[in-house]
Amino acid sequence: MTSQPLHTAQPSINTGLDGVTVAATAICDVRGQVGDLRYRGRSIDYWVEQEFSVAAAAILDLPALGIDLDLAQVLFETGELSPSEEAFVRAQVRGDSPRRHPMIVLQSLVPLLELDKADELAARNGWTSARQREALAGVLIAAKLPQVVATLINACAESGTTSVARYPNQPDYIKRFLQMLGVTDPSPVQLRALRVTQILQLEHSLNAGTFAARVVASTQASLPAAVSGAFGALSGVLHGGADQAAIEMADEVGNPAGAKDFVAQALASGLKVMGMGHREYKVVDPRAVHVKALAREVSQGTQHEVTYATLEAVEAAFSEEMRLKNKALHANLEFYKGVVYRALGAPDRAFTALFAMARVFGYVAHVLESRDNSRIIRPAAQYVGN
Repeated sequence: MTSQPLHTAQPSINTGLDGVTVAATAICDVRGQVGDLRYRGRSIDYWVEQEFSVAAAAILDLPALGIDLDLAQVLFETGELSPSEEAFVRAQVRGDSPRRHPMIVLQSLVPLLELDKADELAARNGWTSARQREALAGVLIAAKLPQVVATLINACAESGTTSVARYPNQPDYIKRFLQMLGVTDPSPVQLRALRVTQILQLEHSLNAGTFAARVVASTQASLPAAVSGAFGALSGVLHGGADQAAIEMADEVGNPAGAKDFVAQALASGLKVMGMGHREYKVVDPRAVHVKALAREVSQGTQHEVTYATLEAVEAAFSEEMRLKNKALHANLEFYKGVVYRALGAPDRAFTALFAMARVFGYVAHVLESRDNSRIIRPAAQYVGN
């Protein structure tokens, strides 16, 4: 019998799950029709003025689980890798082995992290429920990632080192990370650029990575397994990898003068202009407003100024093309973010790992929240074979 093609475009099949509500959440509210984003009921415009650990603590909402701690202090005290964890990371970046993509390393490492200190912290404070211990394990995962990511960034750099980044005696989360990158005395501009960018990436409701985490968690798998699954989703170019793709696109365009022709050719050939448009936002992505301003500020007077100007020209050319087609597609968070990361010294291959370092707080929060009403996620498929 001759095989018949699969017909997957039937009206009853929603391959992207657009508009399908599968969970209730109190963590993040994406108001795409009006261009608003809220963490725990407060606008992102409020959160970008806060310290990173304050925003991260709000995402986790540990007091709701009966856990009262100073998140910034716990992240500092538990963030240094153990000798065995260092050995694993060192093996991924040593000079005689292939350099694995940072997201592959993160996805592999999370289930192997040593989380014994979470149990010690729980026992010392009387936080003995399974939910409380799992929450503390999530805090430890988030605490350890910066040293891993800093090591991967240093290894990816042209003058990359194969040693594990030194863990500095610095209690401030953002300053500590920049010091691990070798920025001994970060400027106020550098500190603000990283702080705001990472706050903007803490959480974004049921995106692909978060949904992946909830799917894994729904099987009663461990929190590290759920985070690892989320990182796998985040690594995709249509998700967390869009920032790298967008800035590499700018490199291809070369300068602002080439933007108009590039956009016209891309649209004519059906190519996606990376970083433009967003599934949720029908107006301007509120995160993009902040990141664009940061990119402009950190690039001024540097080698990255032409890259920023090229992206701005691509955005203008694309917006004009969309206006002529009566469409409204705008730059999203990923479009200008690469300029910020490059200006901070991060190589392109490490951009998504920096994203993961922030978004892990959202993943942990969603896994914990999903435990309240846990049911295995098992959608149906319409059989169209013989």
